[in-house]
Amino acid sequence: MQIEGKTIVVDPYMYLLRNLGSVNNTIIHECVHWVKHRKVFELEKLYNAAASHISCEVKGGAISTLSKKSTEWMEKQANQLTPRIQMPAEPFRVKANQYIAQFMRESNARHTVDVMEKVITALETKFAVSKQAAKIRLVELGFEEAIGTYTYLDGHYVKPHGFRKGTIKVNQTFSLSAQDAAIERFLNPELRALTENGDYLFVDNHYVYNAPLYVERDENGKLELTGYARSHMDECCLVFDMRITSKVENIYHTACYLNRELSDITFEIKYHNGFENAPQERQVAMRKKIQAEELEIRKQMTDDPEQCLELLLKWRGMNYTDLGLEIDRDPKTISRTVKGKTAPTVETAALICFGLHLSPTISMKLMDVFGCKLNPMKYPNHQWINEALYIKYPEPIWAIREYLSPYGVEI
Repeated sequence: MQIEGKTIVVDPYMYLLRNLGSVNNTIIHECVHWVKHRKVFELEKLYNAAASHISCEVKGGAISTLSKKSTEWMEKQANQLTPRIQMPAEPFRVKANQYIAQFMRESNARHTVDVMEKVITALETKFAVSKQAAKIRLVELGFEEAIGTYTYLDGHYVKPHGFRKGTIKVNQTFSLSAQDAAIERFLNPELRALTENGDYLFVDNHYVYNAPLYVERDENGKLELTGYARSHMDECCLVFDMRITSKVENIYHTACYLNRELSDITFEIKYHNGFENAPQERQVAMRKKIQAEELEIRKQMTDDPEQCLELLLKWRGMNYTDLGLEIDRDPKTISRTVKGKTAPTVETAALICFGLHLSPTISMKLMDVFGCKLNPMKYPNHQWINEALYIKYPEPIWAIREYLSPYGVEI
């Protein structure tokens, strides 16, 4: 096919497979190549008669007969200039502030993060760009509240969240997948120490301080971050460093860090030991009071399963029937297990711990008393049950099963 010069050819499938923002981005990207790089191309033709065109793929990276170094340089420049052309700094900043004020007024929102999803969606439409491009441009222009918006992990979008300006760097995050959370807790003794007595739970893809100001139950009883916590992540949640481990151009790093979309890009997550969050003193005092109560119960536990369960049921204000209803087991079956007439499996023992919502300090003792000591190094299912006993124990049984299910663990 003969195509005249100064022509951009766009794959029509772009309109079906991607969005209008991506199509516009592609067109402007190619215009940048024409304006900025045609002289490079003409120079190349003096030495390379085979050079006929430059072709760019949707996934990024330019393909042509030009040298690899030249095409990489041109592609980086086009990638950097395109969103700035689509979203000029001052008009974009003015419109963002207008939308923030409008949506906060309309919804009586207390924090900017509460309306940031609406702001990004409005900017996406106004400037005919993608959500990701609008989000990245907001962050570049100082709207850090956008960092915690449209983060995709474990098959769902994490609820929007915000923090004090300057709290984290672009390669840091409060959000991580359940698998990354488990691996890092297993490998990192500093993180493990913070979760040994239940001080930090894994809720909404964050390690959050276990106090009423930061954690609450939804209408189904499942734990979630409070509105206050989601607006003050630096106060109650732990920070993690991210490093891309797959081979990707550095120019793409910012987009990956900010969006964390499902892709071929893999991250290495590390607990940022140097960061110290600062839960409010009253919340810390409440945790210490709860810990003191738990420690007193732990001291009263013997090596007799029946004595332990009687003690724990009384503490929780429950009986065998209540526990049976909680964990969907016949109370007589639980009684036979406790009396040593039947040997419990690890799953059954853990289920009793979850039904009583026992903190790690108490649940590990009860598991030992039942003769069900966990061996995470040998058995993968023990590793995940162990994780749940440490970081999900206040959750309802159905939520714990939901947490374990992707890893093939049933209780």
